[in-house]
Amino acid sequence: MVAAKSKTPDKSKVLVRLLKLLKKEFGGLPKREQLPVLEAVVFSACLENSSYDAADAAFGRLKGDFFDWNEVRVSTISELEPVFEGVYEPEWCAMRVRYLLYYVFDHQYSYDFDGIRKKPFELAYKQVSKIKHLTPFCRNYLLQKCLGTHVIPVDEKMVRTAIWLGLVPVGADEVSAAELLKGIIRKADGAEFFWLLKSLSVSRNGEAILEMAPKGDHPELQFDLDDAEERLKDVLSGRARKRLQASKRASDKKEEAEHAVKVAKKAARIEAAAAAKKASGLSVTGSTKLEGTPKKSTTKKKTAAKKSTAKPKAVVKKTAKKKTAKKKTAKKKTAKKK
Repeated sequence: MVAAKSKTPDKSKVLVRLLKLLKKEFGGLPKREQLPVLEAVVFSACLENSSYDAADAAFGRLKGDFFDWNEVRVSTISELEPVFEGVYEPEWCAMRVRYLLYYVFDHQYSYDFDGIRKKPFELAYKQVSKIKHLTPFCRNYLLQKCLGTHVIPVDEKMVRTAIWLGLVPVGADEVSAAELLKGIIRKADGAEFFWLLKSLSVSRNGEAILEMAPKGDHPELQFDLDDAEERLKDVLSGRARKRLQASKRASDKKEEAEHAVKVAKKAARIEAAAAAKKASGLSVTGSTKLEGTPKKSTTKKKTAAKKSTAKPKAVVKKTAKKKTAKKKTAKKKTAKKK
């Protein structure tokens, strides 16, 4: 009897089940206000790697705290950065928004960017690609939301989530992942898929996915699509996050124990070295005392010798008197001669 070969999972069917689970968790695509093109791109800069709540808050502060877009354009990065508090990398977000406003104003001396809607896709894509520091996520967001182009905007967290689901291979980046997802997602489902993948990537349980699919290329990691549904259920239930937290606590305790052992060993080495130093110091002191005894006797001998060689005070006084008498006699003789 020949063993039945395992069938390769139908990617489209698995994807339908995954979207059903995500829709049950996060709901369907919400209706949002249709923004002008410029504002849509500014909002996308706030949304990249951030939640919709954080992006809405930052976008609201940006429009409320500044008089108009021109005031935003002429503000410094340090002045804009507090506005983007709560979003991912606020200083980079401020810089992207500022360069976007510079580009739009320098090319048409106004902040009306809606004229790009009338251009063919090739020309619109070419123009958007010229904007300095505009990321692939912001560019594709503009193309999908404002021009209706079939593209899937994905940021770093969304790419890592798609890798974990097995939708794109390990090592994919924002550009390659967007192209791969475009091939497996229908145009009619593009906006809803974006909403669900974004919601999962920034959710509380989604943090476990980001830990399991670290940033960068890791060839040793393998995420198959055939068991993605079960793994997603495990994540959405919160079990995966609890396991990771327990594992992290155990790892932290192990590190603390290892650190404590290292500290104890170091303290023991220091104590042993101090004891050895103290012992060697005592032996040196003892030998110094023994060697010092004869030195004192020799010193006494030298003092005694000096005393013996020194002339008595009486003898010195008599010698001095004789010298004085001789000098007086010599003076008298010289006086008589004269």
